Amino acid sequence: MQRALIVGMGTVGIATMAAMLVVMAVSAPQPDSAHDIQEGARVTLVDRDADIPAHPAPQDGRVAFRFQRGSAALVLAVDIASGWIQIRGQRPDGEDAQGWIIRRYVHGALDDAGAPPPEKTVPGLGWCPAMPSPNPYADGTLRLATWNIANLHARDGESTFGPPRPSVRRDTTDYQRIRCYVRLLDPDVLAVQEIDGEEALARVIDTEVYDLHMSRRGQSRDMHGRQNTGFAYKKGLDVSRLPDFSALDVSNGELRYGARIRVAHGDTHLQLMSVHLKSGCVGNSDQGRDCTQLLRQIPILEDWIDEHAAGPDPVIVLGDFNRRLNDPSDAVWAQLDDGQPANADLTTITDGLATNCRDNRFTDYIDHIVFDRRSIALVDRGSPRQLNFRDADQPHWDAISDHCPLAVDLGRP
Repeated sequence: MQRALIVGMGTVGIATMAAMLVVMAVSAPQPDSAHDIQEGARVTLVDRDADIPAHPAPQDGRVAFRFQRGSAALVLAVDIASGWIQIRGQRPDGEDAQGWIIRRYVHGALDDAGAPPPEKTVPGLGWCPAMPSPNPYADGTLRLATWNIANLHARDGESTFGPPRPSVRRDTTDYQRIRCYVRLLDPDVLAVQEIDGEEALARVIDTEVYDLHMSRRGQSRDMHGRQNTGFAYKKGLDVSRLPDFSALDVSNGELRYGARIRVAHGDTHLQLMSVHLKSGCVGNSDQGRDCTQLLRQIPILEDWIDEHAAGPDPVIVLGDFNRRLNDPSDAVWAQLDDGQPANADLTTITDGLATNCRDNRFTDYIDHIVFDRRSIALVDRGSPRQLNFRDADQPHWDAISDHCPLAVDLGRP
């Protein structure tokens, strides 16, 4: 027989009583069993009016944060005695986190083998590859890629820029199509540009495979969304997130930050930065407001490269430079690649690489992956490539992007 707990209101405050009631509620035996949930399984959380409360430990009544309702999650552990489940999943702000939930919040438990359910075939996407592994390539290859995904807003039908020249609006199938191209490329690390935060990036990236890291630049006053840089990187990699390189914003909020991570590759650690420099000055020019702002960014970027070239980690800068750096007379490239210090002798893998994007209307690269003297030694020189879109997708090219992804493989150090 259970004994009732009687507490006099005169001995405790209302706040204390409320906390006790929460603890009693979550500590009570749960009617749902967790025996059907296995460690390592992928599950779907229930879709309800409120997001899912996450707790620090089994039967701990404190709510540390909440998971996004209706989202996918990975089961880390199961406490059989209490029926509580530890998961890693997505918070409403798009960040990954781990915490304990009760069984009733798991809507879709997968089979005992932890295999994902069959994916629904979307008309026109029957070619889409299966979800790749979250682990890096077994032979030690590290595949890096960069992609400007052209004003990727977080929501269907919304544009980052409004009238009079609104940017691209996408529907659910458009987001899924972009996801298919990411799968086709299968990068270990993908640098991205023009993204409206982690929520938007999660719409085109398999978050069961990749962790996401976005720069924190705010939304400009004249925009309906953000244009931020960032990374998606496979969960099996050893990656440290680093502070934004906000010094690239030389215009009080108009220009984009650099997103930074540090990636372990064998016994080496690589310093990676995703950049999106000022647009409107692609040629070898120094005239006009756009060029003035770009040319203010270049010495700042050069100083960052030089500082880290003098440090222990090889350097790689990926992204939309908005500049034809391969022009033999380009003044920006001459300034960046001055060879001082010695490890700041730079190479861009687009030099001599034929463009392969859409209808090849543009024959010069403005997207680049730039290596210092140490990191270029790791590159498989036959691997640089640009991934073009399928001819069958031509009616949807604008909804995919006006840029095509650029990739390169690094061998084992």
